[in-house]
Amino acid sequence: MIDESARLHALEQHVRSFWDGHIVESSQWEHGPVLERVPHFTIYQVFPQRAGEAWVYVTSGSSTNRSEGEGTEFFLMSPVASEVHCETLAMVSHYHSFDSHELSVGSTINIGRPWMPGSRMDHLLVSLPYPYGPTLEWAPPEAGGARFLWLLPIHRSEADFIKRNTVDSFESILDARAVNILDADRDPLV
Repeated sequence: MIDESARLHALEQHVRSFWDGHIVESSQWEHGPVLERVPHFTIYQVFPQRAGEAWVYVTSGSSTNRSEGEGTEFFLMSPVASEVHCETLAMVSHYHSFDSHELSVGSTINIGRPWMPGSRMDHLLVSLPYPYGPTLEWAPPEAGGARFLWLLPIHRSEADFIKRNTVDSFESILDARAVNILDADRDPLV
């Protein structure tokens, strides 16, 4: 069994080494109930290196709920820095901490508000980390083999489409239309 503090350190190292060369700041989210269920919950904010690149918000600690390892961490990409992304990650991590709400690739989440001010998208799709690939997706064994998944903002109509069809069908539409994933208020695809 992996020591919890070693596991948390390995998660942090995984995030920092993946974004080597970027400014990476950690912060604790102390609002709401997330720390009751995810006591080691931390968020890393990854600064872009150049204009037009994404701000990335990454969880650490969500995967430690699973004693057997291989838990899940999440990340969001944004065109701007905003504390609302920390709130969203805390909400998702808290929700995911319940066995009955465990999230996986293809899950959709109604967040009950726009994912950021000025956006019409109020749902998230749990997706593979396509922008970064398997190097980010799979943390090393020392980190409990955690899996990092992408929270992609989507419209309600898109969440409904995914439920009626498949996540692959929706992702095919995303690819075919070469959607700018950093457009905070893109038009719905379906």
